[in-house]
Amino acid sequence: MKRIFLVPVLILLISLSACQGDKNDPATKASSVEASERITEASPDGIKTEISANNDIFEGGSLEKIYSERDYKSLWRDGERLHAFYTSLKSADKEGLNFNDYHGKEIDSLLSSTDINSTQAARLDLILSDAFLTYARDLYYGKLNPEELHEFWGISRKEKDFVTLLQQGIENNEIPTVLEDLKPSHQIYRDLKKSLAEYKNVETKDTSSKKISRGELIKPGESDPRINAIAKRLQELKAFEADTSGTANVYSEELVEAVKKFQQSKSIQTDGIIGNSTIDELNKGPKDIYNQILANLERWRWYPRDLGDHYILINIPNFKLAVVKAGDTIRQHNVIAGAKARQTPIFSDTINHLVINPTWTVPPTIKSKDIIPKMAADQSYSQKNNMTVTSTTGEQVDPSSVDWNSPDARNYTFTQRAGPSNPLGRVKIMYPNKYLIYLHDTPAKSLFSQTQRAESSGCVRVENAIDLASYVVENQDEWTQDRIQEIINSGETTTVEVDRPIQVHHFYWTAWRAGNKTVVINDVYDLDKQIYTKLTAE
Repeated sequence: MKRIFLVPVLILLISLSACQGDKNDPATKASSVEASERITEASPDGIKTEISANNDIFEGGSLEKIYSERDYKSLWRDGERLHAFYTSLKSADKEGLNFNDYHGKEIDSLLSSTDINSTQAARLDLILSDAFLTYARDLYYGKLNPEELHEFWGISRKEKDFVTLLQQGIENNEIPTVLEDLKPSHQIYRDLKKSLAEYKNVETKDTSSKKISRGELIKPGESDPRINAIAKRLQELKAFEADTSGTANVYSEELVEAVKKFQQSKSIQTDGIIGNSTIDELNKGPKDIYNQILANLERWRWYPRDLGDHYILINIPNFKLAVVKAGDTIRQHNVIAGAKARQTPIFSDTINHLVINPTWTVPPTIKSKDIIPKMAADQSYSQKNNMTVTSTTGEQVDPSSVDWNSPDARNYTFTQRAGPSNPLGRVKIMYPNKYLIYLHDTPAKSLFSQTQRAESSGCVRVENAIDLASYVVENQDEWTQDRIQEIINSGETTTVEVDRPIQVHHFYWTAWRAGNKTVVINDVYDLDKQIYTKLTAE
C-alpha cells in the first residue's frame, strides 16, 4: 500500500518541478505567460520614463509614437503573442543575424525571472517592442547600409511602416507571419540559409591543412616548396585524387589539371598558373565560407523583394546573365563585367530601347584616363580608330588644333563610328541610368573563353548579344531576327523602341547552393570581407 501511495506523490512532485523549470526557461510558453502577467503591472509612467531615460533603445522615435497613442500602456500583455515573437527572434541566427543584437541577453534574463518588479516589467515591454522594430528593419533592409559600403549602389527599396506592422502583428496574433514576409523570398536566399546552418556546425572544427603561403606565381613544370601543401589541400577538397604522400615540389601535369578544375569552379582565370587568388581560395576553411555566406545573406536583404515577372539577372562575380520569365530561367549568356579598378555598379533599371550598329560616345572616365593621353601621344589616334572629335557646341574639330595636354581637352567629345571594330559591337541594349551602363556586343569574342572576365570599363559585354537583343523584341512582329541582321549588314545606326518592360538587375553574389552543395567563388571586387567583418563585430 505504501508503494502505491508514493507513486502519485512522485508524479505530482515531478510535474511541479517541470512547471517551475518551464518558468525559468525563457524559451518556454510558461515563461512568456508569466512575464506577460507581470507586464500588465507596468505603469504608463514607468514605460514613459524607460523610453526617455535609456540610450540603448534603437527605435526611440517609433516607440514614442506607438506608446503615446496608447497612453503608454504596455503592449505585450498576451503570453501567446510574446512567446511567438520570442521564438521568431531566437531564430535570428538562421538568417545570419544575432539574437543578442536585439536585447537578447536582457530579454532572456527578464523572461526567466519568476519575480520582476514594475520597473523591470516596463523595461521588458519596451525592449520587446524595440527588438521587434529593429529585427524587422534588419530583415527587410539589412543590418548594414549598402551605400556606406559600396561606391556604386543604385538599388532603391519600398518603404515599410514597421510601427503599423508591430501593432497589426500583435492585434491579429500574426507576429511570425509578419516577420517571415519581411525576409527575401528569392530561392538563392532560402538555399543559402541551409548552407549557413551546415557551416555553422563545422566552422569551429576546421581540420584543413595549415595555410599555404602567398608568393610568386607557380607555372606548370616549375618547382616550388608549396606544391606538396597545394596537392594535399586539393585532396582535402576532393579535387585531386592522386596519392600526395610522395608528391615532389614539381608542379606536375596531373596537378595542373586539378588546379584548372578548381580555378574554374571558383571563377578564377583557368590557366593552371597558381597565383595568390588561387592560393586564397585554397586557404578558405569552414569559418571563411561561413563568413562569406553571412555576407551574401546580408546582400540579398539589400535587394528588391520583387524582381518582376520578366527580368534579366546578372551575377557580376560569376560573369553570368540569366533571363527569367514567370520564375523560369529561359536564356543564359556569359558576360564580361567591369575590372576591379572600374567596377560594374550594383543597380536595377528597365530596358526601353536597343541600338543596332551603335556609335560609341567615350565615357568621361575612359576619355580622361585612356583616350586623351593617347591623343597627346599621337594626334592621328582618333582617325586611326574611326573617331570624330566634337566641341561643346557640337562642331567637329580638327584634332591637330587642340592642345591635348591642356585641362580644356576634357571638354571635347569623342565618338567612334559604327562598324566591326566599334567596342560596342553590333548592338547595345539600353536601360538609361545615372551610371551610363548598358549591355552590349563586342568585337573581342575571344575574351568569353576566359573564366575570369572582369575586363570591361564598367558596362557589360554579352556573348551572343545579337541573339539577346532579338529576344528582347521578339514580341514585336516587325523586328524579326532577319530584319535585325539586315540592318546590321547595312551598317546603318538604328534605334528600336522596346514595348515590354524587362528589368535588368546587376547583382553581386559569391555563394549559392547547387546540387545540394554550397558553391563559393572568388570575390572579384573584394566586397564580402567588409560586410562580414561588420556583421560579426562584437
